Amino acid sequence: MKFAARRIWPEKSQAWEYLGEAEGIDDFALMFATDKGLAVADEFVVIEKAGADSDIEFFRVSRAAPYAVMPADPRVESQSAPPSPAGEEPLQDAHSIGEVWRAMFGNALFFIKVSGTAFAFFLALIFLARYFGAW
Repeated sequence: MKFAARRIWPEKSQAWEYLGEAEGIDDFALMFATDKGLAVADEFVVIEKAGADSDIEFFRVSRAAPYAVMPADPRVESQSAPPSPAGEEPLQDAHSIGEVWRAMFGNALFFIKVSGTAFAFFLALIFLARYFGAW
């Protein structure tokens, strides 16, 4: 039978990353975990490529040497991102280029306003000094 698999946690991929044939869904899950070198507790989903009545199973790697897999609870793939490892926080805070340009323009405008206000205050002090004869 033909099967397809993909990782669902912590890396969600949009396409099936592994296609192949095996005697059963458990055999294919073990083959996927072994070939991809998944770590213990990595989760993935396997689907049977049999049309409308395809079986979908979720698995978790329970042992890495030799590999063993066990059934896992299905995870709902939502729009919210899962917690990421320590090195990936900046990627979650990424903004579109439009937001970046808008922020840069806003900062430049703020600098101009503050500079203009300081310059106007300086001119006012000079005017007052000349008006009262302190200059």
